[in-house]
Amino acid sequence: MELLDIRLRFIAEEITAKELVQFQRQLDSEPELRGRVQRITADELSADPEGRMGSSMTQLLAVSLGSGGAVSALVTVLPSLLRARRSDTTVEVTLPDGRSAKITAVSAEDARALLESALRDSNGQG
Repeated sequence: MELLDIRLRFIAEEITAKELVQFQRQLDSEPELRGRVQRITADELSADPEGRMGSSMTQLLAVSLGSGGAVSALVTVLPSLLRARRSDTTVEVTLPDGRSAKITAVSAEDARALLESALRDSNGQG
């Protein structure tokens, strides 16, 4: 089974490094995501082929998905984590081919459809 490597971009007025680590730990505590969540460093950002740079308002995590269960875990847990924040935060999910969808505290269905479709495509089931 091929893994689908995606990026999660946290968009908020303010998100600290400590909060990003907290998001990473909470995602990693899900059995389907354990060991598949990594922070993206400033060096990796500067190597972004599209030239996008991070800022204090944007933080990135990388997640490797290998099954529908991992997709379900991700799109189920992220909205609940976002609801726990005091300020509005959106997570943009980006596939390796550039397609993206957003997850908010109240909506994750677009991201679920995008990830499930991409996972099927990457495993030759599309």
